[in-house]
Amino acid sequence: MKFAISPLRRLGRAVLAVLVALLSAAAATHSQAQTDPVDQAEACRSLEGGRFQDLPGAPTQVVRATYRPATTESAAVCAVEGYVNPTVNFGLLLPATGWNGKYLVRGCGGSCGSVLVDLACKWHVRDGYACLHTDMGHRSTLSDNNWTANNLQGLVDFGYRATHVTTVAGKAITEAFYSRAPQKSYFFACSTGGRQGLVEAQRFPQDFDGIIAIAPASMAPFGERTPASQFDVDVFNVRADGTSILPNRKALLVHRAVVERCDVNDGVKDGLIGDPRQCKFDPAELQCKGSDTSSCLTTEQVDVVRKIYAGRGAQRGSEFNWIGNYLRNAVLPGEKSRAIPYLGDGRGDPTVIDTLNSPNNPDLRPFKARGGKLILVHGWADQSVAPLPTVDYYETVTRTMGGADATLPFARLFMIPGMDHCAGGKGAYAINYMAALEDWVERGQAPDKLVGIHPKPGSPLDYFGTNLSRVDPKHFAFSREHAAYPQRSPVGKVPPPQAITGSLADTLTSAETFAAGSAFPRRSVLNYMLKALWERFDREDWSADQAKAALAAIPTAGLSALARDAVSRMQLELAQN
Repeated sequence: MKFAISPLRRLGRAVLAVLVALLSAAAATHSQAQTDPVDQAEACRSLEGGRFQDLPGAPTQVVRATYRPATTESAAVCAVEGYVNPTVNFGLLLPATGWNGKYLVRGCGGSCGSVLVDLACKWHVRDGYACLHTDMGHRSTLSDNNWTANNLQGLVDFGYRATHVTTVAGKAITEAFYSRAPQKSYFFACSTGGRQGLVEAQRFPQDFDGIIAIAPASMAPFGERTPASQFDVDVFNVRADGTSILPNRKALLVHRAVVERCDVNDGVKDGLIGDPRQCKFDPAELQCKGSDTSSCLTTEQVDVVRKIYAGRGAQRGSEFNWIGNYLRNAVLPGEKSRAIPYLGDGRGDPTVIDTLNSPNNPDLRPFKARGGKLILVHGWADQSVAPLPTVDYYETVTRTMGGADATLPFARLFMIPGMDHCAGGKGAYAINYMAALEDWVERGQAPDKLVGIHPKPGSPLDYFGTNLSRVDPKHFAFSREHAAYPQRSPVGKVPPPQAITGSLADTLTSAETFAAGSAFPRRSVLNYMLKALWERFDREDWSADQAKAALAAIPTAGLSALARDAVSRMQLELAQN
């Protein structure tokens, strides 16, 4: 039997067709507006003001929204500056064209304290992401604690609130600009940013579909606070007269001995320690048989090295990274020696701070239930955040979730041999994390391994390797596959030694340019330059006398003031035993 279609139903279908046509036309008009600079500028400016003040839990004011045309260095964007009540500032870059439908939050480092959205999001915006960065609720340098005094709201914001409320604000602004909500939301950061990522997975599992948390830090050590005599190296490495017991030059000595002893533990001689937990090197092996020389350690120095391993949590193979981080740089004539900042001091009662900041809740069931994916990463040679607590956390998550079969489908840990804090070092540390996370979240392809690249000196790779896919492979020295923990990573063929090119002046200039361009504080830029010199000496296998001669031959007139400072300090270091 056939049923006749009534005139009323025909009319309804006609009206529906008209509505569909109108909606399609509106969408086309919006799409066209997205490519018209005039309309884009107006759409961008329209975000300013208090239209986002009623966001639940995140009252937001857009202070400024500026359309920036494309240049040879950057994509066209709507650059948004705003804050969430009371003082959580953020920057949001919205691609004017080519938005990939995704939203990304980049975390910060140390004490945070500034909005560095252009630095953090530069390459992500070129790849089509709407990208946000926040100061975490206060103004400061990366290493000071002045902002914490009488500032409970600031501590709460830094501890857990700022990332969440700016994520809520950023999603709302993104949806308003594009007239559609992001299809996927991601988080990517290291150190304090790694802690931000874990806190988000634990406290706000609805915020992100995927999280990359590298070397997650905490303002207070896990559990009962470690005594300063163990955690703060300055306490046990500096004599009453201000001189250091273990100088930087002896860190290189220890490092060479560790590599000689434990390099082949992973089955190949490549200068990397595959798993430092298997390295049984004892610094007493270097103890002087007679007087103190540049090729041995005094009894005092052996004791300091042991304390750095046992109390500070540094792993065998990280000794290069102690330079300027645990161990003070040489002091110039007339200069007063300055203590190395310890971020745990001056932030209030450790119990309260740990309560606000702790990223240690292993119950990730809500995050898993929402389909969230977590890539956790740590470098074995990390000098700033000890790697073993990250291993312990992941193993605790695995037990809490019910074993590996219940954990691996949503959370995986990767330990990177030879990687420093967040990036850098002798290992294959440059990894396309975003590609791995997107494959997992959007295509269900879990990362059994991450492929890392070690760049050649002078490579245009940025600090986190976010532009890795855009860098010519001619800049790659070698690659390594890093297996998901606890599997052992295959090490592959040993790469041939890379030819050393450029003068020491080039080494200094390159290091300064990179560190300053990454927004390192001046002291950190200096440390980076000095470490670059030590690495060069090590690669050249120079004796102290050869290094002295090379430094003396540098035409200092062509160097920056900071580079000349680095040369002077290095000469003082080498003048001692």
